[in-house]
Amino acid sequence: MKWRVVSVAGAPCPREGVDKIDKLPSRPEKHTIYLLPDVGSRPRRPFPCLCYDPERAVERPDRYYTPRTLTHAQLMLAWRTYRLQKLRRLRWRSRLLEKAPSIYYFAFDEAERLLDFNTALGQAVRALVGRSPRRGQPFWDIVLPENQPSLREELRLLREGRALQLQRQIGPRRAEVCLMPLHKGVYGYYALDITVYHQLAELAMQQQSLQEEILGHLNEGLVVLDAQGKVLYVNPRAERFLGLSALEALGQPYPFSTQGNLLVKGGRILETTSIPLPRAGQTIVVLRDISALWQAERFNRLYQAVVQEGPLGVFIWQGEVEEAQLIYANPLAQRWLPEQGRTLSETLLPYLPQETKRHFKQLLQARMPVELMLRAARKRLGWSHLACTLFPLHIEELGEKVPYWIAILQDRTEVQRLLRRQAQLERQQSRLIVEAQEKERQRLAEELHDSVGVLLSVLKMELSVFFEELSLSPEQKERARQLITRIDEVTQTVRLVSHQLMPPLLEHFGLVPSLEGLVRQLTRISSLHITLRVEGKPVELPLLKVLHVYRIIQELLNNTLRHAKARSVSVVLRYQARALVIEVSDDGEGYAPAALRGGGIGLRNVVGRIRVLGGRWENFSAPGQGAHYRIEIPLTGKKS
Repeated sequence: MKWRVVSVAGAPCPREGVDKIDKLPSRPEKHTIYLLPDVGSRPRRPFPCLCYDPERAVERPDRYYTPRTLTHAQLMLAWRTYRLQKLRRLRWRSRLLEKAPSIYYFAFDEAERLLDFNTALGQAVRALVGRSPRRGQPFWDIVLPENQPSLREELRLLREGRALQLQRQIGPRRAEVCLMPLHKGVYGYYALDITVYHQLAELAMQQQSLQEEILGHLNEGLVVLDAQGKVLYVNPRAERFLGLSALEALGQPYPFSTQGNLLVKGGRILETTSIPLPRAGQTIVVLRDISALWQAERFNRLYQAVVQEGPLGVFIWQGEVEEAQLIYANPLAQRWLPEQGRTLSETLLPYLPQETKRHFKQLLQARMPVELMLRAARKRLGWSHLACTLFPLHIEELGEKVPYWIAILQDRTEVQRLLRRQAQLERQQSRLIVEAQEKERQRLAEELHDSVGVLLSVLKMELSVFFEELSLSPEQKERARQLITRIDEVTQTVRLVSHQLMPPLLEHFGLVPSLEGLVRQLTRISSLHITLRVEGKPVELPLLKVLHVYRIIQELLNNTLRHAKARSVSVVLRYQARALVIEVSDDGEGYAPAALRGGGIGLRNVVGRIRVLGGRWENFSAPGQGAHYRIEIPLTGKKS
């Protein structure tokens, strides 16, 4: 076979039969070998080329050459090396496609015969059709009958050279399908399983439609405001209450005050309740029309002040503070709280959180309206959360004012379930983000260790041999020794960085030995005195949880090194019956946690990992008193 030789950018070459060009083309020509002036000119992708290097030409004739020894055999060897590189890359891509569990692929020719398919497609065909596919059979045998008419039309467009992308129902699954011409007379079919995403989208649409329908039929008017007090949503009842049009009000400032409890509008008396949503920075204004109650008060000061029927539970107590006696409970309130006591405290206290119980008496003594949340077991009472609006009234009876307490209950069970679901999705998203970060860390660590570290070692060996072959003066030899020492320092730095990205002890020896190794590394590279103390019997944890704990402590120690100006830092791991308590404190300058708006990137990563682990943390840092963190992580996970 006759080989064509091309010199690129002035690379040395034999005198006859060699073409010369300024730079490499975008793709190589057939049976052409390109001569390059040096190793730095070699492209990253596979390319049939030889680099000029007389010293390496003897050891690596497949990569380097010298003009006087360039032979037909060396050209053939360079071409075979190029083909082998392409084959390896194609094999890697083929293996990746073969192992993809949710990607279905097959190729077919003009005769509509099956040329190739991956493992996932074979499993899907066996599940849907009942038999395994084989190469050479008509590909129509693996297509479901209901999909064949549309596929025939798509095949016609495909033969015209058009690539197609569409969604299709394949049995019980939903798939994103792509058909494209691969080569002359060869076509490819790719399908990505998107069933879960499709179901989630449909579920979200159904939930949104249900929410809109519920909000439209509430007896209360609802107005949602953003952080700037502009209207985001108005339900139909609020439109009637306020005389607003939703289309005109959206995006405009809310025209009424949200601070008061009563609003007179259009002959109606509206009770307004502002419910802040700190997470979203929004406020829900609940409007309740109590005009009928105020009008009926002329005839009966008490009886007409309560709602007999409707979505709200109502309690009325007579008397002062928590010892007020129950005198009325409407049917819904009796059904929600069938075992209520006679006093206000006996009725509400069993269903209040511990924090609210401690301040309940002070809340009542202030004689101001208060919003409470009652909690119970849904299986026992049919609800888990009741919003309770508790407020006092003074009714004039027989010439004196009699004190009353009114409690209005509203079932918030479904709202709380949706909020828990949202929090669960946020934790899942945080977990996926952290897992992606750890995978990227592992990839970078492997790349540094396997590629950069090896290249530095080869560079050191080649420089050592190079300097030994030269006649150098003592000053030059000392300079050469310093250069080789610098290479050793770079190699150690690369090795340290790769170990910090993915500590080798973590998977094989667990948390405590890995932390001891981290302490030794940080002690070697800094003057910081680090103490690690373990209390209690260590518990074996899943690898992912161990990795999260290791990253949390590593980030806090790195923050101390970079910012604290501390002389010593203490790390305590305290294994308790149900939780692992971690305390990290230093004697540095300290800081005010409230001064960090949202925290730094490192602290945000720490908080994200704690949220993924389902734990909680406290920041006791203070200016001039050092940094102090306390983290509590539940020990509920089993070894995976």
